[in-house]
Amino acid sequence: METEIILLGHGSRRAEANQGLIEVADKVEALMGRPVTPAFMSHGSPSLPQAVRDKARQGAKKVIVMPLFLFSGMHVTVDIHEEVAEVRGEFPELEIIFSEALGADDMIANLASLRIKEAMGA
Repeated sequence: METEIILLGHGSRRAEANQGLIEVADKVEALMGRPVTPAFMSHGSPSLPQAVRDKARQGAKKVIVMPLFLFSGMHVTVDIHEEVAEVRGEFPELEIIFSEALGADDMIANLASLRIKEAMGA
């Protein structure tokens, strides 16, 4: 595909935690009807730079990176851009686009409310 999608998570030393990102990527893939590749900032494979390189080598012209982070902290605003800086130099023709983080969205508030209600036994 000319445009590829990478779903970026932080990553964990616990494999079970990393499995969650893989499951979300599979669900997003089903919703979008196109491949979604999970990648990790740390403690998981592939790393973001490796995933972007793989997509470029497979012929992608554009890569959309969706940071599966709640808010736009340092990882979202600085770190992920630094991680792909070298890849941009290797593949200057590749367009790398970052989507917004999840943010203070009503759907996040609804999910948080649901989890609280579950914990309350409601």
